Amino acid sequence: MTTTEPLPALLEAYFADLDRALIGTDARERAETIQAMREHAAEMLTRDGASDNTAERIVADFGPVEQVAAAATSAPIAARSWVDVWLLVGSIVSLVFYVFPFVAFAILVWAIVRLRQASGNRALQRAACWVSAVSVVFSACLFISHLVHAL
Repeated sequence: MTTTEPLPALLEAYFADLDRALIGTDARERAETIQAMREHAAEMLTRDGASDNTAERIVADFGPVEQVAAAATSAPIAARSWVDVWLLVGSIVSLVFYVFPFVAFAILVWAIVRLRQASGNRALQRAACWVSAVSVVFSACLFISHLVHAL
């Protein structure tokens, strides 16, 4: 059920504040949250009468906008992103097989790209970045050492 009827000014202001509080969330989740709350408010107004007292009670029942926004955005976060797990595994493999520095460099670039995207498990991405960076430096040092001793 979608509501197109205007709500009392207090509720419209509440939903406008909620919309601003949910700016950083997924657009679909944001729209669904606000629409569900608008429908609930419309049902309560229909049942109890469209008065200012009813609107104040509905706002009190919903609670502070910040609390509603925090509850709406605190969906369970996946403990691991499998992409980031494989990123870390790849960086460890590149350290074990340091004779293939191109793998370590590719994993390092991939880790940096994932970090800049600001998605996934940041801890795994940072760990992969550090491990692959160590692998690149280790490979470079061994190559330089080999060149110096060959002279």
